[in-house]
Amino acid sequence: MISLDIDSLLTLALVYIRVIAFVFLVPIFGFRSEFLPLNVRMSLGFALGMIVFFLSGIEPVSVSSSYQLAYLALKEFLFGFTAGFLLRLLFDAVFIAGEIMAVNMGLGFLVMFLPQQPQTTVLAGFMTLLAATLFLTLGGAEIVIVGLIESFSHFPLGGFNLYGMNPEEFFKLFYESFTFGFKLSIPILVVALFTNVILAVINRFIPQINVFMVGLPLQLMVGFVVLTLALPVMGIVLVAYMREYLSGIVKFLIGL
Repeated sequence: MISLDIDSLLTLALVYIRVIAFVFLVPIFGFRSEFLPLNVRMSLGFALGMIVFFLSGIEPVSVSSSYQLAYLALKEFLFGFTAGFLLRLLFDAVFIAGEIMAVNMGLGFLVMFLPQQPQTTVLAGFMTLLAATLFLTLGGAEIVIVGLIESFSHFPLGGFNLYGMNPEEFFKLFYESFTFGFKLSIPILVVALFTNVILAVINRFIPQINVFMVGLPLQLMVGFVVLTLALPVMGIVLVAYMREYLSGIVKFLIGL
């Protein structure tokens, strides 16, 4: 039974630091302020911290000085930040795919009409929401919470060593996430390339046609048709990638 002594309260505070540092970097838990208000994100972080604290069976740590407490808090923040950043790379890859597709479809200029929103394209936001929906459908949130609970068994409070990580694996994961974002947008890229080539040929042989007036509606129409046809395949590819990526995140959380 957990007593409300000073060591238990400090242990709970350290758990909060790890969980909240993780939560605030992941889009589905409230990284983007337009999805969830700040008070909701804070409440969610504190609720998850309480769940992790009581389910992980953490023994209260004894802190002898404020310097030791600051050192442990820094370690916990680094662990939560690193884990959240690695999971965020998954959503950033999908976000980049949406940005690439939007620019090649001619939707990049729409940011001018949404000044109150962050400077992102509508398609990038749609792809991020799609990724979040698939992530929740796969049980990703539950997997992440269980991984956070298990992380305290393999990385106890103050036991994380940032310099012990393999930098090659970290940069490989970083590179593969952005490569995946490019691969996901290949159907739109290919169709946009052929559309521009056709418009260039038309402009060459029929210079009377204003390709700038014809090209943008044509790019939008062709892009939306191809996106509608390719979206189920993108979903299948994204789900397979998420499953593999989640296994890597869980391995990191449990110290494998």
